[in-house]
Amino acid sequence: MRKKILALTLALAIAAPVLALASNDDGENNNGGTESTTFSVTSVSPSTIENYQANDITITGTGFNSISHVGAHLGKFEDDEKDDTDDTGTLNNVTVVNDATITATIPAEADAGDMKSITVVDTGATPNTYFTLLDALTIHPSFEVNDRDGDNDGIVEVYQTNSKNAQAVFNLDVAGQSYKNKKWLKVRVGSKKGVISKVSRTGGNSIVSVKFKYGKMAAGNYDISLTYKNGLKKAVTRNGKTKYKTIWESGTMGNGNAFSVLLQPMVD
Repeated sequence: MRKKILALTLALAIAAPVLALASNDDGENNNGGTESTTFSVTSVSPSTIENYQANDITITGTGFNSISHVGAHLGKFEDDEKDDTDDTGTLNNVTVVNDATITATIPAEADAGDMKSITVVDTGATPNTYFTLLDALTIHPSFEVNDRDGDNDGIVEVYQTNSKNAQAVFNLDVAGQSYKNKKWLKVRVGSKKGVISKVSRTGGNSIVSVKFKYGKMAAGNYDISLTYKNGLKKAVTRNGKTKYKTIWESGTMGNGNAFSVLLQPMVD
């Protein structure tokens, strides 16, 4: 019996490193990481984008030809052996053009925020090597206008009228934002307020339904703006313990000339 127990103990001891290696082989950041001494990131262009669409960016730096398997992330490098909270977003179409240039695509609906970091990773190195450029770019939250008239041109079109009760109904499809309370949102067309009738969510996006009285407005094009405040719960996990903290985001986003008051058509 003692021989069997000893044999089982030795078998487990031999298997343990194999099991540990397997558990760290299911993601780019799961091998730990060290800051690179062979490549660096110095700038990102453009430095300001909007998140309603995918955005191609150019990453400038040094030593990119030394990377054996390139990856790039929006956010700081994460060592998942120490922190399993996912705070990064993977970039697409990451390509080393030359020793000083990498091109990549930030997907649509990326998390908005000021001064976001960009990280380049050599995922072929063990442990991964990385370089993070802090405060690399700003991603503005943005929305598309669903004018609900079937032409999909993103412009709410109405005819000028003297009726003060004339009303337009449209939706704002807000990318990468999850709003929970309509009382924290305000919509304006030009300088006039709209009424938010409902806020719904689909995936990580929000749909803001708006009713707007446009009676007696002068003919012309008007901007639509959305002012928001949003409380986000962020989970931070360290050493197996998860804590939640609330982060408040606020700001104003706009869509230019998205509301058009047309002159009444001439009648022969």
